Amino acid sequence: MTSFDLINSVHKQFFDKGLDIFDGVFDSWSKVTGFPFWNVVKYSKGKYGLELGLAGFKKENVLVEVNDGVLTIEGKVDDSAVDYVQKGLSTKSFFKQFSLPNEAIVDEAKMEDGMLKIQFGIKEVEKTSKKVDIK
Repeated sequence: MTSFDLINSVHKQFFDKGLDIFDGVFDSWSKVTGFPFWNVVKYSKGKYGLELGLAGFKKENVLVEVNDGVLTIEGKVDDSAVDYVQKGLSTKSFFKQFSLPNEAIVDEAKMEDGMLKIQFGIKEVEKTSKKVDIK
């Protein structure tokens, strides 16, 4: 790391308040590879979506869960009763996990046109003030 990189890092950490809490999270997600393939969509500042391509899956075949800041998506289809002549679409079981910031909240998940769409954002924190008596 050069001194220029260090200065930029310190500047971003202390002075650039334009970034939201997800800006550093998506870099770690790039290590989550393989089936099913996925996209991250930015709707607005602090509002994002995770889309997974799940052709052949129904919502009953998929579990979406958030526990201790980890988004887990699991899916399984039993198509053993189907006699495929040729199978080009994968319906293999999968298990994926994505780390979320502590302030993140999953708003909704829906299955639409062969895509699992999960929307998430930032928890609204109530700002409160309190008068402190001086003794």
